[in-house]
Amino acid sequence: MKADIRTIPEMLVDTYGNQSELARRLHINRETVSKYLNDKQAKHHAIVNGVFMTARGDSGKNRWGKR
Repeated sequence: MKADIRTIPEMLVDTYGNQSELARRLHINRETVSKYLNDKQAKHHAIVNGVFMTARGDSGKNRWGKR
């Protein structure tokens, strides 16, 4: 099985720049699409086989910065 890994800027080409259509295809909010518009290197998100995935920042720390 081969994984299809893409980014939001790449997928916007398929929808001719229509953010609302891309949000419908990914089942996410349009604001989420606009949040990741400039992440062309997929540092904070990726779309793997049509599933939108994000990177969690400080998931190992509590809110005071301690483990």
